[in-house]
Amino acid sequence: MKGPWLSAMGLACLLMMSAHAESWDSDNDPKLFSSDFEYHWSALPLKASLPEHEIPWADTYWPSYLGSINYRWHSDHPVGFNYHSPTQSEASSMSRAELEKLSPSEKYDLAMGDYSYSLRDEAKWHANPRAKDWVGICHGWAPAAIQFKEPKIVEVVNPDGIVVPFGSSDVKGLISYFFAFHGGIRYSFVGLRCALAKISDSKTPCGDVNPGALHVILTNQIGLKQQGFMADVEQAREVWNQPIYGYEITPVASVKSDHAASAVQVKLTMLYTDELDKPLWEAVGGTSQFPIGKLDMEYVLELDSEGRITGGEWVGPKHPDFLWKANSKAHFSGALEGLNRIYQSKY
Repeated sequence: MKGPWLSAMGLACLLMMSAHAESWDSDNDPKLFSSDFEYHWSALPLKASLPEHEIPWADTYWPSYLGSINYRWHSDHPVGFNYHSPTQSEASSMSRAELEKLSPSEKYDLAMGDYSYSLRDEAKWHANPRAKDWVGICHGWAPAAIQFKEPKIVEVVNPDGIVVPFGSSDVKGLISYFFAFHGGIRYSFVGLRCALAKISDSKTPCGDVNPGALHVILTNQIGLKQQGFMADVEQAREVWNQPIYGYEITPVASVKSDHAASAVQVKLTMLYTDELDKPLWEAVGGTSQFPIGKLDMEYVLELDSEGRITGGEWVGPKHPDFLWKANSKAHFSGALEGLNRIYQSKY
């Protein structure tokens, strides 16, 4: 939806309120994302979503306290620490059902013919049974789910003829781990992380991303460019990175501004892919198991005399900490180059 945001009749019915909106600072400038954004309020779509086949896929964030990608999630008794990985001889005699129960890292090592389990040993450094329950590799999953279409179930024959089965979440975990620790990708960030346990007011370092910057980035990235990006949707100490794929904006009121030509108050529902409660063997995109995340927000947008967004102020208590996007495409290389053989899209 583009063009004037309300009819003359609708405009006449709006409440006139007062706002003290803020222009964004250097940490919140949308130009950190792109130099070619549209800023005119009336030209920005009020509703948009990525095409269904481009919606980022869902997966667990591979919590550190469970063992990260060393977690034997498909086992009858899941375990992520202190287990024995099969030797070549043992693996050769294992059934498919038994091989399915191994962790993503073990399966990768087996597929590569690496019976010393290099990836499993590396992943131990990113696993800690005493870690906070929110610590994991969501910073790898979120960009991975945007750049690569959802993986399907695959079988890979290793150099010794062992057929290694990978569930969809096995491959997702490996791709997420690659992005988290091996991707070598540069990212652009807008907003600042809040390291405090509670939010006090919008003018502290925990004021999070400026709502004017959020509005410009969201409507340009999703509405005009049809490109996903990431956001930390948790305001305080914990970081929950989610891939953003859609939104809906509802104008609420015309607002008087102390230092802008005009201002408007809006409500926003931002759509993102949420985490799975646990890894799954099958792909979940387009099914009832796909978890839709929603963040409802309200804020004031400040406009200049030409109707361009220059800043804003939060009205409601909920809003993201920071926004970020990848500046390049990832290519599987180095320790995880074998993903080129393993990854297959379900599309």
